[in-house]
Amino acid sequence: MDPYRVYQSSGFSVMYAVFDTLVTIAPDGRLGPGLADSWSSPDAKTLELKLHPGVTFQDGEPFDAAAVRFSLYRIADLDPATSTPYPVGDSRRLNSAFASNFASLASVEVVDPLTVRIHLSQPDSGLLGNLGTLQMVPPQYFAQVGNAGFALKPIGTGPFRFVEWVKDDHITLEANPDYWNSPRGTPLVKTVIFRPIPDVSTRISELATGGIQIMQDLPFDQATQVKASGDQAVYLSDAHSLAIWLTTDKGGNLAKNPGDQATAIAALANPAVRQALNMAIDRKTLVATIMDGYGEPMNSLWVTGDKGFDPSLPAIPFDPVKAKQILAQQGYPNGFAVNMDTCTCDDQSIYEAVAGMLANVGVQVTLKPAELAQFNDAWSKGDTNPMRAARLGFPVDPNTELYLWLYSKGYLSRYDNPQVDALITQQAGLPTDDYGPDRVAILRQIAVLAQADPPAIFLVGDGSLYGTVGKGLTWQPNVQGYIPVVNVSYTP
Repeated sequence: MDPYRVYQSSGFSVMYAVFDTLVTIAPDGRLGPGLADSWSSPDAKTLELKLHPGVTFQDGEPFDAAAVRFSLYRIADLDPATSTPYPVGDSRRLNSAFASNFASLASVEVVDPLTVRIHLSQPDSGLLGNLGTLQMVPPQYFAQVGNAGFALKPIGTGPFRFVEWVKDDHITLEANPDYWNSPRGTPLVKTVIFRPIPDVSTRISELATGGIQIMQDLPFDQATQVKASGDQAVYLSDAHSLAIWLTTDKGGNLAKNPGDQATAIAALANPAVRQALNMAIDRKTLVATIMDGYGEPMNSLWVTGDKGFDPSLPAIPFDPVKAKQILAQQGYPNGFAVNMDTCTCDDQSIYEAVAGMLANVGVQVTLKPAELAQFNDAWSKGDTNPMRAARLGFPVDPNTELYLWLYSKGYLSRYDNPQVDALITQQAGLPTDDYGPDRVAILRQIAVLAQADPPAIFLVGDGSLYGTVGKGLTWQPNVQGYIPVVNVSYTP
């Protein structure tokens, strides 16, 4: 329950209920005031924020510039005494996967209790968007309980307070009676209960019988059934994309991969092979059948709603005959065998269909499903198979995905393209903006390169599909993919 170490949308649902951010991200993705009423940039490497007065954490601790400084230093693994990074291996390092979002942070200056000045080592175009995802945490409470205690009983400034967590059963929150007049809205119900229900049929049954009012990850092929029962299927089109990320860096942590995967790793280091694999996928059929018409085919990194999406970029052709020819020309006339990690939190049917399409060109894929924690842990340690299927889309700023997945030194990256690295660095180094034309043009250039030298097998933009009760609920999904509970009302 530590907001800096929660990496999936179901966890974000709880975090955004308990915590607030300096910048608010509206349901459609627009940035606006949050705990910071306003901000300005005296120069390209400085961002000054004016904080909202009178805000307190749920234990009564005041929210102020010191809390902002503490939160930023904690996520970035900086020593607050020296503004320098903790050494690798230092027990004080949090090692959050989101630390790279704040790699440009040099120091944080407390000007006065309601004014904070962020100094950067270089301009950072993604800083504002990333501040919209960074929950503020209370330094005094944290000093008392430490990392472990904070993760068991989190305290924020948000609209709901933590009450109880029974692992694998439920998390209970209650409305914060002292919640400030946030632009996000107000808590309109007394209690919110989050329940992990892995089985889809059980979730749908609970929705139909009133046990829950909102369910996440409604399978596309179940939407008709839900609507027939009088409930609703709520689709947000620009929330996620689905891709199979590949080991392309000529081995990398080869010793950590099963020995029989050496041939696959060698094959995937070849851009022509990766192009062929992309040509083997019939994306339109995936959308029309498995996704029941929801979603869109991906043509590169970005889908509709992403800042770098370019509708004029040609689609990846579906041409299995040519794909087989390319594989034969590259030395794989009989294809090869490869293992693919998947998360059991995703619908496996689309991965099974993709495996069948790849088999048609000679590539035999063995799916290796794992629970979410195991899946994430293996990826972060490099203990993965050569293919890894993942849904993306919760970050507001594209730098999060670029530095995690594509940048050669990225936290999860197994891709190494110097041109892409240079462009990532270039667009990230633009001044803080709201996605000006220069940055969008660079993001589109990266998409062109990613078609020619694919880091992944691009599949579909699959959005988010929720099931909600048909009557009595006032609710709107958020582009980040979590379940918002603030400003939500329900009358049974």
